[in-house]
Amino acid sequence: MSDLVSKGGHLVCLMFPLREADEKGPPYALSVEVYHELLSPNFKQIFIRDVQESEKPKVGINRDDYGAQKISSMATDAQFNETISTAAPTQLVVADFTATWCGPCKAIKPLYAELASKYKHVTFVTVDIDQLKETAAKNSIQSVPTFHFYKGGELVASMKGADPRQLQTLVEQHQGPKNESSAGPSVGPHGNLAQFIDTRQIECLNQSDDHTVGSIFGTDAKQFLESDVDEQIILVIPFNQVVKLHSLIISGPKDKAPKSIKTYINRATTLSFEEGDSIEPIEVLDLSAVYTAEGDLVSATVPLRFVKYQSVSSITLFVGQNLGGEETTVINKLALFGSPVEVTKNLAELKKDDHQH
Repeated sequence: MSDLVSKGGHLVCLMFPLREADEKGPPYALSVEVYHELLSPNFKQIFIRDVQESEKPKVGINRDDYGAQKISSMATDAQFNETISTAAPTQLVVADFTATWCGPCKAIKPLYAELASKYKHVTFVTVDIDQLKETAAKNSIQSVPTFHFYKGGELVASMKGADPRQLQTLVEQHQGPKNESSAGPSVGPHGNLAQFIDTRQIECLNQSDDHTVGSIFGTDAKQFLESDVDEQIILVIPFNQVVKLHSLIISGPKDKAPKSIKTYINRATTLSFEEGDSIEPIEVLDLSAVYTAEGDLVSATVPLRFVKYQSVSSITLFVGQNLGGEETTVINKLALFGSPVEVTKNLAELKKDDHQH
């Protein structure tokens, strides 16, 4: 931690689990004394307190509550559009178009919650047609409940009415690979960073004139990025504020998707292809073993070494090879996941010496 925290920085610790030493674990028993012993050579304690009752997680959640937690209620048209457009090509998003005055909508709600609990790798959302009128009109909703099924930003199926058997059948039919539970609009607690990408400043070296980089962040599943004269691609993605990067999702054709990617962050100048072969990257991502196939495409959810990406203003991706050794490389979709870096405004409790915790 001392190596990672810059001078003038702060280390915030959640001490857990605090209990008498035993052989149980993980997680293994810890104590305040252990923290002091490990941190005091390089850090100075300036603040410590117990977790308050209001901050402790609730236990004993019943089945209905748990199902509801798995369902996202769309608050804005923009949120709905982002949820649909940023899902991976094999990720199923089910949208329940509903209304508070609709009897059949209320009748099928428990089943919808049950399906959300059962199919954890599927993204379930609800849309109130009276609140999101633009979304309802855009999707030609004429009656409720109506269920839409999306993959890769495209509508793949729909049903009208509250038929439990039909709803279960369609979810089962289009659910996609179960090991892609993180391929939706978030990966665990980490959200899609699409809104933080400065799309006007994205650079791509060796892209085809017909298939450019903007398409891989768009909603049209038929669009894609393709390299030009050979299989190499250098992609520079700047952010409009500093972020922490946790993982990425990438997809492409079985024979032309990237085989490996080198990553670089916060470069002052654009990486050249010569530098990509000689400069040490942050890490090398081997994608060949983590792709999941569906149809003619493959998709991968790739965790990054999170500790290496704690303060990122831009990321450079260098694709050197594709899966099939083809002449050109193709990327259908790319999504980056993480969180924006938020500066703590109230530092009254966190006075800096050299290193503090």
